[in-house]
Formats: sequence, C-alpha cells, structure tokens
Amino acid sequence: MSDRKNVLFVVGKSSAVKELEEFASCNADRANVKIEIVENIGLATDGPLYSAILSGFGADDNVSCDLNLLPTYTTLLTAGGTLIAKTDVGTEDALVKRMKLCGFLNVAKSESVPGVVVGNMPTYKVGSSDKVTLNPEMKENVVSAWKLDDNNSETISEDDLLEADDLIKPDSSSLRVCATTKKAKACKDCSCGLAEELEANRLKDTPKPDTSNAKSSCGSCYLGDAFRCASCPYLGMPAFRPGEKVQLAGNLLQDDF
Repeated sequence: MSDRKNVLFVVGKSSAVKELEEFASCNADRANVKIEIVENIGLATDGPLYSAILSGFGADDNVSCDLNLLPTYTTLLTAGGTLIAKTDVGTEDALVKRMKLCGFLNVAKSESVPGVVVGNMPTYKVGSSDKVTLNPEMKENVVSAWKLDDNNSETISEDDLLEADDLIKPDSSSLRVCATTKKAKACKDCSCGLAEELEANRLKDTPKPDTSNAKSSCGSCYLGDAFRCASCPYLGMPAFRPGEKVQLAGNLLQDDF
C-alpha cells in the first residue's frame, strides 16, 4: 500500500470499527483508511476512489460479504483496484462466480486464508475508448492487390465487336410502323395500310401448293356443289366432265385468317 492509497473496510458490526481505527492509525503513513458499516455502504457517493476494498474483516465480525453489494464495489474501486472479500467457508465458488459476473478479473480463492476471494477491476474505465492501430504492411498489400498494370492490358477495338449483319443498312420497308401504336405490328383496326402490306409480304414469301395432281376421293366432285362434301377442293367451281383437267385456285389451301 505505497504512495498512501485509499483503502475501504466494510464491516458488519459497529464494534469492529474501533479495532480497525487502531489499525488505520498505525498505517496512516502508508494508506488512507476509511471504515464503513455494511448498512451504510449503499449510501456511499465517493465514486471510483479506492484502490482496495476489504469486506467482512472485522475481528469479531462473522458477517460474510453480501453478494448484492458487489455492483456497488465496482463503482467505488478505481481502474485496476482490488476487492478482498470474506465469505463462509464452502461458499467461495458462489462468490467467485458472482464477482466474475460483475466484471472482476483474475478472481481466485485465497490459498492461505479459507473463505477469502480476491479479484481485480479492469485496468480501463467503463466507457473508455482506445485507438486501434492497423498493420501498415497489411494495408499496403490490400491496396497494391487492386492496382492494374496498364502495360500488360490489351484494348479491344470496338469495330471488332461488330458482325457483318450489324453493318447492313436496314430496309425502309422493315422500318414501317403502325400510325396508331407506333409499332411494327399492325393494330386490330388498322387503317393506315400496314396490315395489307404485311399480308402481301407474307403471301409473297409463302410457297404456292402444287394442285395439279389433286384427285377426288368420292368421285362425285365433277357433278357440282350439290354432290360435293364440305372439304372438297372443287367447292365453288362449276361442274366439269369426268377426266377433265381442272386448275384449282392458288389460295385454296391457305388459311382465311
């Protein structure tokens, strides 16, 4: 206890105060000793002032350390301060667990004195911050990994990406759009002539069927429509003589729509 550190004794009986005062007077040159009864410790407003707190160490004091006072002790101890608490023999493990939950470090049972547990507060204050220094070599390696070597990179010409079909100028007829919808497809009630042009182009590109060898399956087609079936290829044509060659219309086998 060099440099006159502040020490707090917490006792359970007022009779232990006089004996501890004698101890404090004998060590006044080494420490500033303060004595508090356990009932009054909750009223302490000293803040983090004490380097050490000894709980339950009166000469005739049989009261063990109150576990509910541990959070109060954390507010009274300075950073790195020590708590030396006395408890009933055999209950040290419960005190060790509770001190750890309250934030004490290096909590251990005393090997020389039964029923005594010692723990330290962290060396930093609650809510304190510190600067994190990153490894400069690691940062340099990350930056260099994204650098591009322009000498080894090849630039692709835009003209090489074009195909032969891309260079052909489109026909003006293929650019014709409907005057109503402004689309290449004619609308339902097209009146601008686009529907007729598209139909004419479709018929022009559609090969005409060969109807020169068309034959009747029933043998009554030459008699006229009265004797022809609904799917007869001669339907609508005048009667003709058996064996006479008849030329069918070119659009006979095409859809009406």
